[in-house]
Order: sequence, then structure tokens, then C-alpha cells
Amino acid sequence: MTSSTDKGILLQMQDYSIHDGYGVRTTIFLAGCPLRCKWCANPESHTTNSKLIYYKHKCKDCGKCAAVCPKSLSPTTMERPNPSCDACGLCVNACPNKALDIACTQYSAGDIVSRIKRDAIFFRFTGGGVTFSGGEPFGQKDFLRTLAHKFFSMGIGMWIETCGYFNFSEVKDIIEMLDHVFMDIKHMDSNIHEEYTGVGNELILQNAVKIYEMNIPITIRIPSIPGLNLTEENIKNTAIFMRKHMPKAEIELLPYHELGKAKYIALGREDSFTTFTVPTKEALNKAYEIFAEHGIKIGEYS
Repeated sequence: MTSSTDKGILLQMQDYSIHDGYGVRTTIFLAGCPLRCKWCANPESHTTNSKLIYYKHKCKDCGKCAAVCPKSLSPTTMERPNPSCDACGLCVNACPNKALDIACTQYSAGDIVSRIKRDAIFFRFTGGGVTFSGGEPFGQKDFLRTLAHKFFSMGIGMWIETCGYFNFSEVKDIIEMLDHVFMDIKHMDSNIHEEYTGVGNELILQNAVKIYEMNIPITIRIPSIPGLNLTEENIKNTAIFMRKHMPKAEIELLPYHELGKAKYIALGREDSFTTFTVPTKEALNKAYEIFAEHGIKIGEYS
């Protein structure tokens, strides 16, 4: 399944989101991501392909899913992911216990705009708007551009959450319509960055500076993991980089969590799940102190 100008692949739309920017927001999660972070909590976002999600703990093994499946497949017996399953969704509708779901669904721009119109009153009264997230929203740049133009013409503010790994020249016109950018800098050492995400950090750092130079407010985020990037050396290097290249940008530390483990199990990818250490509040506060010492303001959006 692929996206186009008028149709795109979504993971979900989340109404009344208060952790993705100012005010009440509707967060649009676009599927697909060029990174493979070992701590990723959303493995269903890695591709835009529709995929069956099976919550084993909800399953009563009633057999209703296999009864409606054109291929007589049952999540209780088949290996997942299974190339024979085309995620048609018939089993999802037949399951009485909500043990099945489909990740990555195609939506039209018109369908999304209609839904956003219903939320517009909350945006006006709270200073909120739309936040694009993912996955990596710039991965579906043509569809994102269509949505951005429609929301811009409607006077709806737009923020975005991005990993920063994209061709800047191809999406600059989209960025110009945004009110705020959240961008990850996962590690300042490019070799370590590549080891844990699959790509180096050079393009990400370049894009962060280019966005800052556009005078668009930007918040740098670090998915914080003790012993990996929540170290004094990496925090200092990040603070020095920000002070030199984007002194008015803000910083936000996102503590690592293991909430995504259930998704790996539901996708049949439990072997891909990597466990890291959850940071303490004291470790996060110490890191924030280092940023403050370098004159970097702390973000206030979550």
C-alpha cells in the first residue's frame, strides 16, 4: 500500500491530544519511517503496509476469525507476520473480543479534513491545532503537502514531530507552513547513532539547523536512555551544538519506556524488542541542568 497526493496511510488519528503542542490538538499519525531505532515503541509504523495486530490475551479462540477469512487463517495458529495474510480486515470485524486490529489504513485527504473541521472549535478556544506525527510524516511528503495546504487555507495551526531524516529541499515548502517543529537528535556521535537507529546523524543535524534558520520555532527532543544517550558526555555535546547553531531552540527529554512491548508481541515480532533502562527523575533533572548551564531553554509542551 502506498500513499499519493490525495490518499495516505495512517496509523491513527488522536483527538483531544494535549501532549503534542499548545492547546487541544488532533494528532495525525502517518505510517512509515526510515529509521529503525532499537527502542522504538511503535513498530507498526516502520512500513506503510497494512498488517494484522493480534492481542492474544483478549482472544477466546472462538474461531470466528478463521470462519470469515478467505484463506481460513487464524492468528492462533499462523506465524506472524504471515505473507498469506493480506490484512483485509474481515477477521477484525468478526472478532467479538476486539482481539484483532489492522495497522496502517488508507485515508483520503477529504476524509481527514472533514474530521478536522469537527475539532476546529476546540482549536480556536485553546490555541491548539493539528500535529503531524508518525512514523515519520515527511516520509509521505506528497500527502502531507496536500493536508498542509488544506489546513493552512483553513487557518488551522500545524506542528510536526519528525526524526529529521529527510531531503530538506523536497519539503521546505511544507515546513514554511508549520508553526512549530519537534525534532529528535538521538545521539551526537554519528557511529553510535547509526548503530542504534540504522542511519548516521549528519543529515538530521543539518536539517535541524536549516529549520532553525527559517525562524520557525523548534524543540529538540532526546529519547533518553541511561548509558546510551543520557550520559554527561552526550548531553554536553548536544547542548554545545545547540548553543552554537540554534541558541534559541528548546530542549525536551523523552524518558524511555517499555510500553511498546505489547505491540511487538501483537505483531509477532517479540524477538525484535530490545530492553533498555528506564531513566530516573534525578538523571533527567541533571541533564536539564546541563542544558540550562549552556543557556538552552527547557520546552514546556508535554
